Amino acid sequence: MPELSVQRAGDLAGRPGSRPIDKVAVLGSSGFVGRAVVAELGNRGVKVQPVAAPRLSWPLTHALRADSVPADLYEDVVDALAAQLDGAQIVINTAGLPNGSAPDSAELYGGNTLLPTLVARASALVNARRLVHVSSAAAQGQMALDETARTMPFSPYSRSKAIGERLLRREDCIDTVIYRSTWVHDVDRPNTRALIRLAQSRASCVAGDGTAPTPQVLIDDVATAITHLGLVDGSVPPIVLQPYNGMTTGLLLRLLGGREPLHLPPRVARYATRCFTAYGRTSLNANAHARRVEMLLFGKRQVPGWLADQGLAPQLRPEAWERLRTAGTGPTPASSPSAEALARPRTGDSQPQDTSGAAGADRYLTK
Repeated sequence: MPELSVQRAGDLAGRPGSRPIDKVAVLGSSGFVGRAVVAELGNRGVKVQPVAAPRLSWPLTHALRADSVPADLYEDVVDALAAQLDGAQIVINTAGLPNGSAPDSAELYGGNTLLPTLVARASALVNARRLVHVSSAAAQGQMALDETARTMPFSPYSRSKAIGERLLRREDCIDTVIYRSTWVHDVDRPNTRALIRLAQSRASCVAGDGTAPTPQVLIDDVATAITHLGLVDGSVPPIVLQPYNGMTTGLLLRLLGGREPLHLPPRVARYATRCFTAYGRTSLNANAHARRVEMLLFGKRQVPGWLADQGLAPQLRPEAWERLRTAGTGPTPASSPSAEALARPRTGDSQPQDTSGAAGADRYLTK
């Protein structure tokens, strides 16, 4: 990874002396992340060019064997994409299959593994300045999250993202930044609603005092980060991770559940995690569920990265997380604790950890 500039970068759209951005093309503009990016670009006065992403199929056997995408593969798709991208200075690819529990399929590897490389080639044909490809922190699996090229996939979805990153890095036809989102939430997100149901149930529990960092983020913060990567002037690292916002395992369940989770002794929680890990060995899908349980109990550490160095780490905003819980359920009863009260540590708890997520968290995390 290149050394990071200590000077904060400005936006291409507003920095004096830079050529203004007239148009940004967004693939997957009707999807969950794409809609939020389009809205954020509109708020900044940038014209958006929606691009329909093709439906591709690529067998896993081909994806595993490939060191790069053959130059003649889907040339017609590249040409069709280039026709849609024409006139855009920046291309943002939010397209793909976002289902973290998806089984292996040719469509999964077509959308998440093959498509990014084809988008890069089409972007180069129209002389776009930069491609921002939206990947996932899931590609790094059990590892501490960082901005290196290392990956440790644990499910078909994470494997499709990891191979997609590897193949895209082989393309040198256009300035490309791979953005790794962490676990994204919004009011109508099925995974968010499932987590809220868990947080409100008797099964809501964390390991120890619940102060371990966990990489959960709101969709608005993701859209802000992606838009910044598209518009920022100057060089950008090849891989960028969504910054940590200060969320902890206990606070997440308190805000989404409106109640205190059960605090398991770390030794008991570790035993439960080992049981889930053993279950996870039965299949990649089972392994994905085991990893989710482990992260809810112990959290996950992430290394501060480029966006945090640029001063773009998002604020936690407890009231926004509480709105996820109360949306569609009517007014919050007067007796329910406020977001401010839920965000405060319990009596006897440790004080909140360093927002880098690095200090003191290792004892709660899988090595």
